Amino acid sequence: MTVDEIVGNLSDVVLAMPPEVWGKVEGLVLILKTVGIVALVYFVYLIVMGFLNFKRMRQIKGIEEKIIIMDKKLDKLLKKKK
Repeated sequence: MTVDEIVGNLSDVVLAMPPEVWGKVEGLVLILKTVGIVALVYFVYLIVMGFLNFKRMRQIKGIEEKIIIMDKKLDKLLKKKK
């Protein structure tokens, strides 16, 4: 079967449906489109939040390294005083 035959068969099935069924199918298609858009927006949100979290973690790691350095220097100063 080629794609043209499948599309042709699908078109025949759609045209053969009664209007009541087609109305219900249109509602389902609308719901699926809405779900798809929401999923796409959520996916973009996840990418943006992942990028921001990556930047935030790098900043936190830098602060942590500075604190460790300051702690070592403070330990040296306290040892000298004793």
